[in-house]
Amino acid sequence: MRFCPKDGTLMVPYKKDSVTVLKCPKCGYEVKLTEKAKDAYRQRAEVSEEKKRGIMIAEEKRMEYDQEEMEELRRQLLENLQESERETD
Repeated sequence: MRFCPKDGTLMVPYKKDSVTVLKCPKCGYEVKLTEKAKDAYRQRAEVSEEKKRGIMIAEEKRMEYDQEEMEELRRQLLENLQESERETD
């Protein structure tokens, strides 16, 4: 890792005209990245076959209410709204 000599911000690799440079995202200071330093900035990770083929399924669970429950929920909502109006007055 290398930090900007001007403001101390972490410099990040950036491709500029087929040359890789380290650039400060804050002030724009740039320095050419050497071949030896490039290896330190490479990141490699292997993913197992099991994880590559995993599929995530998200389902929406809908709650079913009967008419009586809906009326009770509406009544509670109206009561809460009336209470909050009284509190703001």
